[in-house]
Amino acid sequence: MKKTIYLLFFVTALICVACGGSANKNAAQESAETTEPQIEATTSDVEITEIDPVGVYEIMTAQELGKAYDGEDEEEDEDGYDSPQDCYPTSNIFATSCLAAQGNVNYDEKNLYDEDYQTSWTEGVDGYGIGEKITFAFNDVNAGFTGIEIANGDYASEDAWKNYSRVKKMKLSFNGEPMFILNLKEEMGNQVFSWDKELNVKDEELLREFTLTLEIMDVYKGDLYDNTVISEVLPSGCY
Repeated sequence: MKKTIYLLFFVTALICVACGGSANKNAAQESAETTEPQIEATTSDVEITEIDPVGVYEIMTAQELGKAYDGEDEEEDEDGYDSPQDCYPTSNIFATSCLAAQGNVNYDEKNLYDEDYQTSWTEGVDGYGIGEKITFAFNDVNAGFTGIEIANGDYASEDAWKNYSRVKKMKLSFNGEPMFILNLKEEMGNQVFSWDKELNVKDEELLREFTLTLEIMDVYKGDLYDNTVISEVLPSGCY
């Protein structure tokens, strides 16, 4: 009789331990599920659109640009118009790579925004620079960003333009968000891209600070060199 009572007591204790262990495991699992951070997937409502240039304009020298901005080019814009630097002041320009300077000539990213077509940025990695990026940080902007002009290639001379590689396809991102794929032509001149919506206007309010990133996706191969070159990048919308 005593053995039977002891056996029943022992079995009951085992059942309690098992139940308690299971309850503790479930509690631990519930606790883990509660404290684990919940990351919601975010999707953009902006589609990446491929766009072609609306025109390819003849480039102007720095002196011609200066006259145009000052209204001294004898065109209808007698009062002149604002330069990109006036409408889109930049606090920084950063490229993922640059070709090393050769003598007194440098190829850094600042050359992209100096209104001088005789200077240029050249990527500095092996191959054609696919995936290399240039990011412009604009501040105190006073215009709606509705387009961009790109002088594609090395404009130091016609031979230089042919000998070095040029961009064929480029991704444009606004504040880190991909917006457009730019299809550039194999032509000398300012290739003008435009879009209807002002990218830096949100809820009818002008965003005065934003970043613009351009990423090389494909190139036209140069006759002699694989280095890809861009001479000038000009945001548009203020003139």
